[in-house]
Amino acid sequence: MEAVEVLHEMKRIVEDPVSAGKRFKDTLKRPMIGYFCTYTPEELIHAAGCVPYRIMGRKKQVEFADRHLQSYSCSLVRTGLDMALAGELDFLDGTVFPHTCDSIQRLSDIWRINAGFLYHGDIVLPVKLHTESARKYIIDELSAFRASLEEFTGNEITDDAIADSIKAYNLMRDNLNRLHDIKRKNPGIVKSTLADDCVQAAMYMPVEEHNRLMADLLAEFEGKDDPYDPIRLVVVGNMCVFGEIYDFIEDAGGSVAGDDMCTGYRYYSLNVDEKNENPIEALAERIIRRPLCAAKHSLDFDRGKFLSSIIDNTNAKGVIFLLIKFCDPHSFDYPYLKDTVEKRGLPHMLIEMEMDNPSPGQVKTRIEAFVEMLGQG
Repeated sequence: MEAVEVLHEMKRIVEDPVSAGKRFKDTLKRPMIGYFCTYTPEELIHAAGCVPYRIMGRKKQVEFADRHLQSYSCSLVRTGLDMALAGELDFLDGTVFPHTCDSIQRLSDIWRINAGFLYHGDIVLPVKLHTESARKYIIDELSAFRASLEEFTGNEITDDAIADSIKAYNLMRDNLNRLHDIKRKNPGIVKSTLADDCVQAAMYMPVEEHNRLMADLLAEFEGKDDPYDPIRLVVVGNMCVFGEIYDFIEDAGGSVAGDDMCTGYRYYSLNVDEKNENPIEALAERIIRRPLCAAKHSLDFDRGKFLSSIIDNTNAKGVIFLLIKFCDPHSFDYPYLKDTVEKRGLPHMLIEMEMDNPSPGQVKTRIEAFVEMLGQG
């Protein structure tokens, strides 16, 4: 498949993930398991014979969820629950809730009682990840999750099956890393929005199909060169729920050269160790060693230093913080990361978003002014 066709398919999936999910369910005839966070071990779901499908809310007005949630819950939680209560996610056979924040943890209880799916899983991961007790706890949680999937599907999840799934997802992450490098070195070849589509599509579609499409895409892009040199930016936050933000950046003469997002680099930056003969331990080690989000803590990882390394590697001229409103973990982290950027002397801006109340015109104007300012510096 030619690159333009691959990118069209990725965009089609991202723009309407519900229709894509229904299509995959009808085609594959396999159980589909929804999940809310990239700390979910997709490999275990895949090894159980199911298709992982990330729930990322939707641009919609909330109709049903506010009966169960406070109005200050983030729009990911509110619109995600609303989709379930409205029947939009009925193609899913179950849902998994890893413990990332208090809102997601409490959503799990509301979801279990009201959404009516066949399978419900909780993975209560610790917040502090650098201790040996945390490592053992994660292994126990993943083992319990494995057992619950076996009970639900009636299929034994063998170590060999998990190892095969790890290889498939490692290939997916390798492909996205290769695309990331192409975009960083040659932003004229791969637009930021298209790269974002490829990352988000990986969270919605069967990994085998994504790997096949990415192989065609990379074969056409790798080895090309483009002299275009835009103003390079780094984007930081939780989720980019409006891909058009990347269009606004590029239309203004900028490019997202790097990111620290759970819908971006944090999702695909680290592989699972295929040499570890215990695949559960290998999955636990990835959770511990991957770049952490604001909901986790480790003495071995500093988010400010990590952001500085991204800025250095991309030669970024500015930073945009993209935060879903009412996300407490990332809001608490913002002052420290803002201070990190200011100490480096880089301009920055904050954009707070809500999926059920977007205002793209205002965001577009602010981004245009920010990129224009960087161009004058």
